[in-house]
Amino acid sequence: MKKLLLLSLFLSASYGIAQTAESYFEPMKYRNIGPFRGGRSVMATGVVGDPMTYYMGTTGGGLWKTSDAGQRWENISDGFFELGSVGAIAASASNPNILYCGMGEHAPRGVMTSYGDGVYKSTNAGRTWKKMGLEATQHIARIVIHPTNPDIVYVAAQGALYGPNKERGIYKSTDGGLTWKNTLFVNDLTGCSELSMDANYPEIMYAAMWHHQRKPNIVISGGEGSGMYKSIDGGENWFKIEKGLPKEKGKMAVSVSPANSNKVYAVVESDSNKDKGGLFVSNDAGKSWSMASGDNRLVQRAWYYTEVFTDPNDENTVYVMSAPALRSIDGGKTWERLSGTHGDFHDLWINPDNSKNMVIANDGGAAISFNYGKTWSSQGIMPTAQFYRISVDNLFPYNIYGGQQDNTSVRIASLSLGRGGITEQDWTYAAGGESAFLAFDPDNPRYVLGGSYLGTIEALDMQSKASTKIMAAPIQYLGRAARDMKYLYNWNAPIIKSQHEPNTFYHCAQLVLRTRDMGMTWEEVSPDLTRNMDDKQGKGGGPYTVEAVGAENYGTIAYMIESPHEKGVFWTGSDDGFVHITKDNGATWQNVTPKGLQECLVNAI
Repeated sequence: MKKLLLLSLFLSASYGIAQTAESYFEPMKYRNIGPFRGGRSVMATGVVGDPMTYYMGTTGGGLWKTSDAGQRWENISDGFFELGSVGAIAASASNPNILYCGMGEHAPRGVMTSYGDGVYKSTNAGRTWKKMGLEATQHIARIVIHPTNPDIVYVAAQGALYGPNKERGIYKSTDGGLTWKNTLFVNDLTGCSELSMDANYPEIMYAAMWHHQRKPNIVISGGEGSGMYKSIDGGENWFKIEKGLPKEKGKMAVSVSPANSNKVYAVVESDSNKDKGGLFVSNDAGKSWSMASGDNRLVQRAWYYTEVFTDPNDENTVYVMSAPALRSIDGGKTWERLSGTHGDFHDLWINPDNSKNMVIANDGGAAISFNYGKTWSSQGIMPTAQFYRISVDNLFPYNIYGGQQDNTSVRIASLSLGRGGITEQDWTYAAGGESAFLAFDPDNPRYVLGGSYLGTIEALDMQSKASTKIMAAPIQYLGRAARDMKYLYNWNAPIIKSQHEPNTFYHCAQLVLRTRDMGMTWEEVSPDLTRNMDDKQGKGGGPYTVEAVGAENYGTIAYMIESPHEKGVFWTGSDDGFVHITKDNGATWQNVTPKGLQECLVNAI
């Protein structure tokens, strides 16, 4: 019997070695365990004539549809789209079965930004899709369909984010997307951030062109390519309309009023003092402009927001999407906030048949209102959350921990002990903020350390829910140049608990910090473990708007791991491509970067 058992084990082991990873995991099925709150969406639209149907494009989860005004959302892109980042969606007003979807989110974050692969089209209200080209555009900001001929369609292509490319600007198709013509190209760093069609005269169009680029250490929003354009021949030819607009222009948005074709609104990012940017209005169809509002909220963090929309039935009612959603009913003189949904707003669609009915898109998904924004549909029913990192404990059932983009961190049970599946009762807040690494004793996870931007870190007692801020240097350095920060943290700064030393945690900046008393004191246990390039440690944004929250910090440790086998052995990887190891608990460090490895993000070891 013993020989048979040994033979059985040998054969099983041999078979296991021969198995591929794919066959090994094939029996396993994914299941949704929450956290029952939506993730980032930069695009949403309704359907003219059908106030129950809406579409939501997410930045990582594809395209979603509701047919009951937001009571239930279902994914309609899985199995058809090759990538999951949606930048634009449009439904034909003359034939609502025809949809065009543009890929690649248009709010270009430095982290968690995904490029797209062109345009998809559906002729049956989203049941099936076909790719229609423009794969190299990478990021699409808007799609506009002719109101009476769905074969005429326009694409506002922002283009590549991290470098120059020629596949950007405005594209037009007159055969339903079979072929495309680039009708407005400025330069290989300038794309189209917004496109607005005159609802009364569809041959008239307005376009905001945006000179922009991202590098690991800076977001560039504005330059010689930024400009405002108009076409009066269906987008075949374009000319500038900038009389009265600021000379220095960053990101812009434009919207022509359906209630009055002569009234056009524009939001313009301008100089770094923000005394020239704001909302501008034209009362002569773009021939001249004047400032309507210099409210700084309209242009804050312009590269991420900057969207303007006009009420289709009231030329004096205008909306601006920013960190808050803002509405003015007097042409921009005064503003009120739209509350009741998540923050960080990116898109708005207003029903032309009923201005009280709208759908809004923000960092929590999409929400629908029928009462002018007084109340909204739930954003807690869409599994589209984006997570930076996940980790697990050793309890039963075990818990999954992670930081959700623009939300809190969470702890989610892997299994519900009650009847039915996992519900909201099975998850709770953990430590830190959206970009948190979470560290704890997996066998006894009562105390959790979690991080957030600019080195924020807190210790949370999961039983009492009491938390304590334990930053090594209790200064966030908002808006400072990176070289002026004592500790330079990655947006997703590593925090780990030692597997060999009790009550010992590590937090990484450009060097490694250690605490043995839950953050009451910290000690430096390494030198700078990055390339430390001073020319890449300035302010995080320009030329007009400073990016203040540290997402562009560069020359930071991005990952740290401890050997589970040997005490005192740690590895680090930096966001500029260095790998280091210590074998004596941080007393000395050795650079073991692979030969020839250039600047890159070391995201995991």
